Amino acid sequence: MKRRYAIQIAAGAVLGAAGVVLPFLVDGTEAISSLMVTIGLVILAVAVVRHWRFRDEPERDERTQKIGAYGISYSWLLTIVFLAILFWVDYLGLFALTVETVLLSAILLMGLSARLFQWYLFRQGDVA
Repeated sequence: MKRRYAIQIAAGAVLGAAGVVLPFLVDGTEAISSLMVTIGLVILAVAVVRHWRFRDEPERDERTQKIGAYGISYSWLLTIVFLAILFWVDYLGLFALTVETVLLSAILLMGLSARLFQWYLFRQGDVA
């Protein structure tokens, strides 16, 4: 196992465990505890999946970096267009938007579209 993965797995486990123990030690820390457990589990899951997926192979090379950059750029452009559309929808009064709705939809759109663009570009083989 790569040393980096071992460190990430250990850090995620320690952060999650600290989040579980914290409410028993200090009153009124439930929100912080929940956040620590969530972050710890995400770090742990990402490290385990990366270790399982890549083993001892390199995680990225020039091609994967280029495809990743293009996918994120396309996602960013799509999100800017989406936010402009949301602005006009709200400005014209077509649909009542809350801050939570806009933020959640923008975050989900950015993450999902970046991954979908990268998946599509990887299937194509390379970018121009």
